[in-house]
Amino acid sequence: MIWSVAAATALFVSSAAAGQGPVNAPGNMVVLTEKDHDRTVDLHVGEAISVNLSENATTGYRWAIESIDPQLIEARAAEAEYPTNAIGAGGEARWIFVAKASGTTEITLKRWRHWEGDASIVQRFRLRVRILP
Repeated sequence: MIWSVAAATALFVSSAAAGQGPVNAPGNMVVLTEKDHDRTVDLHVGEAISVNLSENATTGYRWAIESIDPQLIEARAAEAEYPTNAIGAGGEARWIFVAKASGTTEITLKRWRHWEGDASIVQRFRLRVRILP
């Protein structure tokens, strides 16, 4: 099932404080940004996180999933939001990830120009996820 931006926005309950220790998300959705690169997040099966990363599609560089373990994590939604229609204006890419099964895994996203291949990767976002029953 794919979630709409409106449904995902309605679920945004709290925002994680950047840079310190694991984030625990019982019963609500944690919103993560570039500041949370290389963080560890604790989730229970069925809980979700939102990863929001800034991008400017007019440069050709877009965020994409580089690696994810589909046995443990499901990518439910991927949306881009650009608040203005101005040429060159930046925006935000947003993903909703849901914990499916217990275990430890990583989510890795890359900012790249897909038509240029891996040589065009200019940034990565990594998140370690500990999924509890």
